[in-house]
Amino acid sequence: MTIPAVELIDVSYRYPRSKRSVIRKLNLRVEKGEFLVVMGENGAGKSTFCQILNGIIPLSAGGQLKGQVLIDGLDTSESTVGQLSTKVGIVLEDPETQLFTTSVLSEVAFGPENLNVPVPEILERVKWVLDVVQLNGYEDRMPTALSGGQKQRLAIAAALSMRPSILVLDESTSQIDPLGVKEVYDVVLELNKKHGMTIVMATDQSEEIARVADRVLVLDHGREVALGTPREIFGNTGLFKQFTIRAPQVSQLGAQLIEGGRPLTILPTTLEEAREEVEEALKGVPLDEKPVDVEPPENPAVAEPVISVEDLTYIYQPGNVKAVKNIHFEIHRGEFVALIGQNGSGKTTTLKNMLGLLRPTSGRVVVAGMDTREVAVADLAQRVGFVLQNPDQQLFAETVHDEIAFGPRNLGVSREEVEERIRKSVEMVGLEAALDEFPPALPKGERAKVVIASALAMNPEIVILDEPTTGQDYKGCHQILQIARTLHSEGRTVVFVTHHMALVAEYAQRVIVMRDGEILLDDTTERVFVQTELVRQAHIIPPQITELGLSLPEELGLPRTPLTVRQMAEAILVRLNANQPQTVGN
Repeated sequence: MTIPAVELIDVSYRYPRSKRSVIRKLNLRVEKGEFLVVMGENGAGKSTFCQILNGIIPLSAGGQLKGQVLIDGLDTSESTVGQLSTKVGIVLEDPETQLFTTSVLSEVAFGPENLNVPVPEILERVKWVLDVVQLNGYEDRMPTALSGGQKQRLAIAAALSMRPSILVLDESTSQIDPLGVKEVYDVVLELNKKHGMTIVMATDQSEEIARVADRVLVLDHGREVALGTPREIFGNTGLFKQFTIRAPQVSQLGAQLIEGGRPLTILPTTLEEAREEVEEALKGVPLDEKPVDVEPPENPAVAEPVISVEDLTYIYQPGNVKAVKNIHFEIHRGEFVALIGQNGSGKTTTLKNMLGLLRPTSGRVVVAGMDTREVAVADLAQRVGFVLQNPDQQLFAETVHDEIAFGPRNLGVSREEVEERIRKSVEMVGLEAALDEFPPALPKGERAKVVIASALAMNPEIVILDEPTTGQDYKGCHQILQIARTLHSEGRTVVFVTHHMALVAEYAQRVIVMRDGEILLDDTTERVFVQTELVRQAHIIPPQITELGLSLPEELGLPRTPLTVRQMAEAILVRLNANQPQTVGN
């Protein structure tokens, strides 16, 4: 029997000063050249699993590891992290924990330099990986000056430059734009198929998983609950409902059609399979005079603008980097707006100018009647609740309770009112049991919820969220956007940035698309996503269910731009001569 790339034998692990094991009696064999994906809810043990593979756990993190971890036959307990790094390259969820040099070039070259790779080969590797992750031209840029998604690309490049035999990716594309995600997966798949690199990836990007993975491991509280091919995993509707892992939208569609009494030949896992199944199901079904279509959401009555961005330009110094170029738009009271675009397109810079955290180089931004150039951030914070891309930049108190209480206390709110606001805020985000916890010690997804609760405690009329779903699992993403929807239903204005197009489609009424510091599109969600070639210029790919609608023949009478799985499922069931529109799941 050949030596596997990875073998875990009865592996359990608990962190220092913890009584709970986060990995429990795990047995796994990953063959050389295999592409394994790890899925599960937050707290399932995915990140711990990844860090066990290169010895960070327990060699650097401490704690108690039981069982055996073998990497290419080498026992990690008898090796150093340095020795293991020549075999295992790892990219962590938070890229800032891995970036430490003063330039993009030196970051990528650091690993090969320490392996004594000849200089000409180092330069060749650097050029190749920067092309792969689309950071060519950024060689002299400081890593700290990059956007969140660009930092993730850089961390991937640094790992690839080591040419490891095993590449471990822990949610390493969560902040990358949709087209960039596909390109990263394409590169990783090529490394896997053409060069035999073993890939272990923790992710919930199921549409890509169905396309690239050989096997999928599902963890729950550190235990294996399922292991199989993508079709076996995503075809098990009870599995992804029980453990709230995200199946591809076309698999969700198939499951909802089955629930509606319309069995399919197969449960599709890819866009191509779904198209064939839908066309086959509707073959010969007469078309009503009026084709089924999606009713667009009602737009709020045009109200006064609460945010006015007027000819805004912002230039970062040093380096004279023009991040935003003379943009102009208004957001009216009561709107629910998504700001999307490629990494480095200027989204976060625009938000920071709206919050007064940056001051325009030229032009101006008016928020709730206040010119951000002339008022303090503290004054804006009384009207605007905001959550930054990295929640750690907003945490400073010793407990979750004190973190949330800080804002209202500084407004002079009574003690009773402060406690009432804390109670309502933690109930809304689901942190009732964490009030006495130290915020930085919480998982990243929970830390984001602390910041959201802190913003809500200020009772803002405008809520601005920059990548609020980073570090969240499928359930957590929808919890946060449901919070935003509730706030919107109460009359608040909501603006959010995300790379999750399915969330944009389901929640946003209006979408502003940025590209290279400029506004490319500004329209309703349906009209933005139908312009596939144009949005692709901003590295945007519509949700899979929308792509399905656009790919089907018009004569089938189905929606061209369905925004949710439920909309498409209902439309198909109506076409299949159901007596009335069916009520199906989300």
